Amino acid sequence: MSPNEVISIDSEELILEAFKRMRENNIGGLPVVEGTNKKVVGNISMRDIRYLLLQPEVFSNFRHLTVRSFAAKIATAGEEYGLSSPAITCRPDSSLGSVINSLASRSVHRVYVADGDENELYGVITLRDVISCFVSEPPNYFENCLGFSVKEVLNR
Repeated sequence: MSPNEVISIDSEELILEAFKRMRENNIGGLPVVEGTNKKVVGNISMRDIRYLLLQPEVFSNFRHLTVRSFAAKIATAGEEYGLSSPAITCRPDSSLGSVINSLASRSVHRVYVADGDENELYGVITLRDVISCFVSEPPNYFENCLGFSVKEVLNR
C-alpha cells in the first residue's frame, strides 16, 4: 500500500462527503488529514453518524458541516455516544505486536501509519488486516509474527 492509496478526507471537506466516501469504499473509518503532505489530524468513523442522527441541532445543518466542525462537536460529546477518539497512529517501523496492543487497549478498529515530523499519512492497519495475518499463515508461523514491522504488513 502506498500513501496515495489510503482513502482519507481533508478536514475542510463536508462531513457528508466523508460518510459517502466510507460507503462507496465499504470501509468503516477515514483518517482526517490536512495539507498537501496529508498530516493526520483526526479520525471519523461510521459510529460517529449516531451523533449526527441524535443531535437535532447538528443534523439540521449536516449538509453544510465540515469534517473539522463535526469533529469539534463530537469531541465535546465525550463517551456518551461512543464517538471516535483522535486518530491512533504508529510509525512504519512499529512492531505488529505494538499495533495489536494499540487496537486492543484503545478499542479501535484501525491504526493509521504516520511518518516524519509532520505525522504524514503513510498507511492504515485495520483489525481485519491483523486477523488475516493469523488466519492465512501456515502452522508454526506465529513465533516471529509479532516482530514484523508495520511496513512489512503494509507491503504484503
